[in-house]
Amino acid sequence: MKLKITSLIIGLCLSVSIQAATEHGHDHETDLTTSTVLSLHEVVEKTYQRNPKQELIQARLNHIEALNRKSQSLWASDPTFNLNHYNDELMNSNGLQEWEVGMQMPLWLPGQKAARQKTVEREREVVNATESALKLEIAGIVRELLWHIALTKNRQSVAQKEWEIVQKLEQDVNKRVELGDLSESDLILAQQESLSKEAAFRMARQEYLHAQHRYEMITGLNQLPEIFQESADDDLSITTDHPALKESYEKVTHSTAQRDQVIIEKRRNPSMFIGTRHERGMSSDSFANAIGLNFSIPLGLSSHTTPKLTAAEINLSENRSQMEALHLELNIAIQDASRELSSVIGQYEFAHRQNELSKRNLAMSRKAFSLGESSLLDMIRIQAQAFAAERTMHQKQLEVGLYTARLNQAKGLIP
Repeated sequence: MKLKITSLIIGLCLSVSIQAATEHGHDHETDLTTSTVLSLHEVVEKTYQRNPKQELIQARLNHIEALNRKSQSLWASDPTFNLNHYNDELMNSNGLQEWEVGMQMPLWLPGQKAARQKTVEREREVVNATESALKLEIAGIVRELLWHIALTKNRQSVAQKEWEIVQKLEQDVNKRVELGDLSESDLILAQQESLSKEAAFRMARQEYLHAQHRYEMITGLNQLPEIFQESADDDLSITTDHPALKESYEKVTHSTAQRDQVIIEKRRNPSMFIGTRHERGMSSDSFANAIGLNFSIPLGLSSHTTPKLTAAEINLSENRSQMEALHLELNIAIQDASRELSSVIGQYEFAHRQNELSKRNLAMSRKAFSLGESSLLDMIRIQAQAFAAERTMHQKQLEVGLYTARLNQAKGLIP
């Protein structure tokens, strides 16, 4: 689930960056520089600070502080000032008057104050865990951005090398056509191959530039870390230290505290009224003064209190089930990432051996072509196979780093 969310965030961020580039007509033609002092950790931190969810987190912290102050208040809720007055002006108008002035003060239920403070602390832990979970998501975005840049840069480099090799071949074929060793059709074939490689290079170049632009838009940085490769150990276990799982666990503890609070607060708070009363029967009489004290204690009938408790139990059960489902999903994600890494390592080793054989075959083919023992078409076909083998080898070599980063991401490791 978290991996899906991360992929969705990446897609949204990339689409936003492309849209912004289109709207502003901003087209990068120069490569970003690399920095030896900029680390992967710093890129993640700087990108995290730019995330708009920071404002929401701060608002939640402010709300928690308000709840904390409320839980430490002298009264359970806002006291009420009462003023009552009665007279007989509309009746016989004998001067009867009655005044009652006082304060209605809600009282804490036994254990209610401590329960609210516990709930506030648990909610604070949820927010702290949310920050870590958000940082992990940002780390996933940064990892994908950097490795996408590395992959597109490699494709550009390989495409440029292939284009240069084919250009040299075109020059050699042109000379041999002038000498009469090859036909005009061979020159056209070489020119077509050169144009094809030029088009491939230009496409790879644009992909590389776009990858850098997306990185700059999302991170706000105009430099790349020179070193961002990661290493992974063989420990595939998952603990509550995983940011995503810890966030889910803290939600469970928070909903547990809420349930315990509801058990105490399932009936309304009692209240105490303190005031004075002033009354007289006729206008010629003097006022009689009295001090009043009143307690109001709700009965807390189960027909009215049970729904609150069952609602809290539902919330707790939902959070528990989500935590258990997330724990299973994260375990599956870690196992999948580990298998994918092992697979790509094997693919790289195979691609490396295949590339060595392709290079030897290409060397023999070039020699045969130069001696006139094979056609240009055969040589181009073998050269294309060698190019493909070399591209695959470099691609798989970089994918080892990419899938190592994805395994660390699945394990919840923040750079």
